[in-house]
Amino acid sequence: MRLLSIGDIHGHLSALNALLEIVRPKDDDQIVFLGDYVDKGPNVKGVIDRLLEIAVTPNVVFLRGNHDQMMSDAIRNVSNIPAWQDLGGEMPLASYGEGSLANVIPIVPAEHLRFLDEVCADYFETPDYIFVHGGIRSFLEPSQEDRERLLWTTLSMATEHASGRTVICGHSSQPNGEIADLGHTICIDTGIARGGWLTCLALDTFDYWQASPEGICRSGRLRDGKSIAESRPTGKAGGLLS
Repeated sequence: MRLLSIGDIHGHLSALNALLEIVRPKDDDQIVFLGDYVDKGPNVKGVIDRLLEIAVTPNVVFLRGNHDQMMSDAIRNVSNIPAWQDLGGEMPLASYGEGSLANVIPIVPAEHLRFLDEVCADYFETPDYIFVHGGIRSFLEPSQEDRERLLWTTLSMATEHASGRTVICGHSSQPNGEIADLGHTICIDTGIARGGWLTCLALDTFDYWQASPEGICRSGRLRDGKSIAESRPTGKAGGLLS
């Protein structure tokens, strides 16, 4: 069994499908998605539809990102639309239909909102790792931390956690497209929303795989410095998680 974590997707369905094709998760793999499935990218609707397919398989955890929370808040209360649009891109719901945000919101499927509100969690823990979207204060357990901090804390504020566990996060987009490994914290938001990469990291071996918005993939190993990079174009992933 592998312990896999996937970073911020931001509406990039082609990258997600290409990544799943090269990683080929098995049913006994644990997969932790770190949130920010929505905003900025071209196919938010397609991404959530794909994640709902994946959600029926065992051993999959979906965390909530700050962009996911903003979308949910805006759908629940239209007074939150301006703040969401400021950070979510010019038309974050363009993949759902044409028109203003206020006009498109009513056609967002109820199951998509339920996914953001009920399926997604604020954190996930194992004996060795703490998974959060943004970050966590070093002296608090995840259950004690404020949701806002779990979703919005940036990598610049990361310090070693008192538990000794490694924090795995997204949120802080890395402009160079590389994983940020601070030792006590590893950030795998590698900038897909900026034309970078979508990343999956295996925590048992520190192997990683990345996909570009165009579906070009590469792979490597994070901590021993031995690059096994290999780029190739890929098509849509076959099967549910293959």
